[in-house]
Amino acid sequence: MRSTSAILLLIALGACASPQEKCAAEARTRLSELEARIEIVEGNIERGYAIYVSREPRTSVGICTGSGRGRIGVSTCIGTDNGPREQPVAIDVSEERKKLERLRGQLAERQVAYQSRVSQCRQTYPDT
Repeated sequence: MRSTSAILLLIALGACASPQEKCAAEARTRLSELEARIEIVEGNIERGYAIYVSREPRTSVGICTGSGRGRIGVSTCIGTDNGPREQPVAIDVSEERKKLERLRGQLAERQVAYQSRVSQCRQTYPDT
């Protein structure tokens, strides 16, 4: 969710942002992606399972009443569901906790790198 927000932010900033703001926003994207991964893992631990989102179309067959033309009766209906479906997936919670600790360590490193990059952006593109 956050990575989508970050991408939309970059698009919006691209239209009217200063070079310094664009530079800082690009640096923020990698940090936002990692924060989104951490949120997912935290949710998995809290629930006790992960969620797999399947986007493959699924055909269904059922029984329908009426034909839609004013006729009364029973017929076979075939439909396609193209929407995403969420499926629970078993996880090893202890492994997920280890993954969370690794991601938090990476986040700390990336926050330092982000601050450094923002400083570089300010030096490279000073406000005028």
